[in-house]
Amino acid sequence: MFLPTPHDAKDAISKYAGFFGMVISIAFALNLILPTGETLSQTPKLIVSILIGIFLGWLSFAIKPNK
Repeated sequence: MFLPTPHDAKDAISKYAGFFGMVISIAFALNLILPTGETLSQTPKLIVSILIGIFLGWLSFAIKPNK
């Protein structure tokens, strides 16, 4: 599903780089959007943003279009 074929190194590198870039950009955007307050301090907000970024990135790579 997400793991690339082992014989194609360039595809694997580009897929992992795209995934981590997507996770970082989603986490950064959510970190800027979510407010910091009594309920959600800075560290839990960052952890939640990174987890949401990982799950959205995985979901976007896991969905295969039907032709």
